[in-house]
Amino acid sequence: MKKIAIFLLLVTFFAAGIFTYHYFFAMQKALADEGEILLAQVEKGAKKNDLWVVKIDNRIITLEEFEREFDVHVFSLPFDEAQKSKYESDAVNKKKFLTNLINEYLIYNKALNEGFEKRKEVQDLLRAVRRRAIIQVYLDEKIEPKLKDIPDDQIEAIYNQNKKMYAGVDIDMARQQIKMLLLQRQYNEYLNELVDELKGEAKVIKNEDVDL
Repeated sequence: MKKIAIFLLLVTFFAAGIFTYHYFFAMQKALADEGEILLAQVEKGAKKNDLWVVKIDNRIITLEEFEREFDVHVFSLPFDEAQKSKYESDAVNKKKFLTNLINEYLIYNKALNEGFEKRKEVQDLLRAVRRRAIIQVYLDEKIEPKLKDIPDDQIEAIYNQNKKMYAGVDIDMARQQIKMLLLQRQYNEYLNELVDELKGEAKVIKNEDVDL
C-alpha cells in the first residue's frame, strides 16, 4: 500500500497542475522482441478503424486506437502548445511511443492473466485515477488559457541571478526550466483562487471526532 500511496501522491501533483512528466516505459532497452511483433502495412485509402498498427498475441491495436493513445501521451507532456505540435509531427516520437506501448501491453496482459485487475488496491487506484483525470482536463481548460507568456528579459534576468545554480546545465535548457517554473507559479495562483472560490460555495464539514 505504501507504493500505491506514493503513486497516488504523484497523480495528485499532476492533477494540481505541476508540469512534470514521467513515462514508466521510456526505457533505453525495449522489452519487446520485434521478432514476435507484427507491424501493419498501411494501405492507401483504407479507414483508420480498418488499419491495425500492431498485434500482440490476440490483442489488435488499430491505427485509430494508437492515435488516441498517442494524443493522451502528448497531452501529458510538460510542453507548451507549439512544442507539443512539433513533437507530435515527428514520426520518430510516434515510433518510440509504439515501442513503449507494446512494452506496456506485454506487462498489462501478464498482469491480467494473473488476476491483478480484481485486486482491491487496483480498483481503489482506478477510481482515484479516474477522478484525477477529470480534474486535470477541467483545470487545463479553465486555467491554462489564463496563463501569460513569460518575457525573455525576465527569464534572462533570473538566469543571470542564478548562474551558479545552473552551472553545467545547457543554457537553453536552463531558460526552459525557468520559464516552466514561472508558469507553474502562475498556475498555482489561479488554482488557489479557484479552490478558495469553491470552498466559499461548498459546505465542507470535517468530523473532528475521527482521529486520522
